[in-house]
Amino acid sequence: MRGAWFFVSLAIAGAGAHAQTPPEATGGWEAGVRYWLNTGSTQRSHDASAFSPILANPTSTLIYGGLDSHVVELHARKGFGEGWFVKGNLGIGTVNTGTFTDQDFIILGGVRFMAETTSAVSGKLQYATIDAGRELWRTGNTTVALFAGYQHWNERLDGHGLQDSFGPSSLPASVLVISNQLTWKSLRLGAEARSVRGRTRFTLEAALVPYAKYRNEDSHYLRQDPADLGPAPNVIGDGWGWGGQLEAEVRRSFPGLWGLELGVGYRYWKLDSKEGTQRQAGLEFPLVDLRSERHGVTFSATKAW
Repeated sequence: MRGAWFFVSLAIAGAGAHAQTPPEATGGWEAGVRYWLNTGSTQRSHDASAFSPILANPTSTLIYGGLDSHVVELHARKGFGEGWFVKGNLGIGTVNTGTFTDQDFIILGGVRFMAETTSAVSGKLQYATIDAGRELWRTGNTTVALFAGYQHWNERLDGHGLQDSFGPSSLPASVLVISNQLTWKSLRLGAEARSVRGRTRFTLEAALVPYAKYRNEDSHYLRQDPADLGPAPNVIGDGWGWGGQLEAEVRRSFPGLWGLELGVGYRYWKLDSKEGTQRQAGLEFPLVDLRSERHGVTFSATKAW
């Protein structure tokens, strides 16, 4: 939480600076569409070693890797007088490729053993972000602002087929083995810089996520027997974490193209938790680690008026 206090301190100090040298009144709209070509991963581990001496810590690690995605996003920004603004985005997309790796660890005779299976992954991705902020510094055509906001980020991943790395067991790709649904609800505290040079606009945004609550649901479809994990979703986790987000974009206006600004950029998101629990088959285990990460290039078309 020290990072959160850092941003609060900046906001207080900046408010004083703003009172002495307020920026010119600003207003107007920006709205457009953005395409995000990205890849990502989600990894989760839990510790059940307290329930049996042969279970290692971590006892099981589930890795969803190589999650290549295509996202279409609507974004908008509204400026108000004295440098205030509200901005946000809404994105929805597909996870086209990926690999699910399930690793289980035991200890026998002091030796650590691992069993591993893999499945092909596809899925869906959606998110929404809303921020409110104020421009605190202005120098020529460059402004620096602070903002605070909220983000809802959800991914549903489906694992099909199964290959056992240490045995003959396998299932065809037509068999749905597992579904994972992970939702992060995050608070954002950040800063942005915007600069205009002729027809070119540069933007840079960095956000600290001091608190992100998660809900994780696994549906192991082949383990729904009441004597095993029971009806899906049959593994459920809750907890909180933190993280950071970064975004940069360069736009170029084209007066002959209805005044549109065409842009290219880069975006990086990461959230991490080590505070949570996992419940399955009437038992509760502590979380070891949960990480979600996404990054990739963006292409946008924006209209300002």
